[in-house]
Amino acid sequence: MLIEVLKTALSLLGGGVAGAFLNEWMRRRRERIQSIPLIERVNRLVSPKLEGFTLARKSEDGKTLEPITNVREYQFTLRNTSNVHLQDVEIQFEFPSQDVEGWAERPTLSKTAPIGVDADIAKPLTKSYRWRIPQLPSTDSIDFTFRAIDPTVQKYEVALYKSGCVVIQKFEGEPVTRTSTLKFLGSPILNLLLTILITAYVFFALNFKSDQSFFSLREPECTLAVTSSFDQLNDNVLPWRGPWRIHYSVLNTGTRRCVLQSDELPGTPTEIEPAQELSRTTFSSNKPKLVARNFKFGQDSPTRQMEVTIYAQAQ
Repeated sequence: MLIEVLKTALSLLGGGVAGAFLNEWMRRRRERIQSIPLIERVNRLVSPKLEGFTLARKSEDGKTLEPITNVREYQFTLRNTSNVHLQDVEIQFEFPSQDVEGWAERPTLSKTAPIGVDADIAKPLTKSYRWRIPQLPSTDSIDFTFRAIDPTVQKYEVALYKSGCVVIQKFEGEPVTRTSTLKFLGSPILNLLLTILITAYVFFALNFKSDQSFFSLREPECTLAVTSSFDQLNDNVLPWRGPWRIHYSVLNTGTRRCVLQSDELPGTPTEIEPAQELSRTTFSSNKPKLVARNFKFGQDSPTRQMEVTIYAQAQ
């Protein structure tokens, strides 16, 4: 709806020529290469540290156990941050081991089950997994887990197929939100039209409709990454109109279990295992604001307290 408002404003200022320039700009914007993040949440060796325990699996005859000394676990989240609704896109992973197990979860929003397909021929001493994802709309995400036995290195390869102008970019941990900017060309007329476009956008969307904040809790007992974000539910030209949806995500990035408690997170106190993510969603009639809230946490019980800056319902 915002784009239609801008088209109307430009048509009043410059007639059909302005509308033609805006349509051409939108076409080029849709066709440009966009990258979406593959977030590497876990890439580590699996090694039991308890005395008297060993890591093993059943042998081929199913009667004996075979000790394993080198197992690497990978956990990824593919997040569609582009403005493209991806359909039947295919993703392929390649690992430096011939003995790999892999799983793909359902996407968070579309819930369409990924379909395993034959992977391209891998390099020697490697193994590949490939899935077709029926629906991955903008803002949706999907998780993958792999365990590789005796990998030669910790690196891996990943590629996206049948995705048009969308490619994958690897990130270790949550990527930083980037603000896109317009690159002006040399034409004075185009510069003038783009200046009008930016002015109209600032006028109608000075109060942005969504945002995200990140906070890290680092203590000897627990290490938690707290992400809070909000977005406007209604597609309204007026960016200050609600209702608003607030999403909280708490990822245990440490090696110990944590117990977390917060008034902003329904269903707490609750336990969060290493590499496990806790997600909660609430709603607000007023626009959320960055506020300081107390989070209690600890290894066995929420005995420690820390002030965390998150988005929450404005009082």
